[in-house]
Amino acid sequence: MGISTIYLAAALRDNGDGHLIGTELEPAKVARARANLDAAGLSDLVDIREGDALGTLGDVGGEVDLLLIDGAFSFYLPVLKPVEPRLEPGAVVLGENAFEPEYLDYVRNPANGYVSQPLPIDEGNGNEFTVRTL
Repeated sequence: MGISTIYLAAALRDNGDGHLIGTELEPAKVARARANLDAAGLSDLVDIREGDALGTLGDVGGEVDLLLIDGAFSFYLPVLKPVEPRLEPGAVVLGENAFEPEYLDYVRNPANGYVSQPLPIDEGNGNEFTVRTL
């Protein structure tokens, strides 16, 4: 319903710069997220794209400093791939409930341009903290 988006957009506002792109497949969740962002006074910082993330994230329009992936586990790597060329060196990728072995193998392999590890404060819940090195 846009809760993570609200926190991220508030951080952008508080730090004075940035733009956030969110994507959601379900139209009712999109409407709810937009309403919550309006109520929080943050909608001017956020572009909520309705549809499949594999399509909606094809053109993010610039460099990416932070990517939060939170959705269907089997799509984490396919969602990362189209955004990957836009990730700045030092960009952070947070995988919420990242249980998919293919995704974890990819981001944990330094040859792919990442350094990655599970978040120790959340052991066992599959949250992965990844930094782009290339």
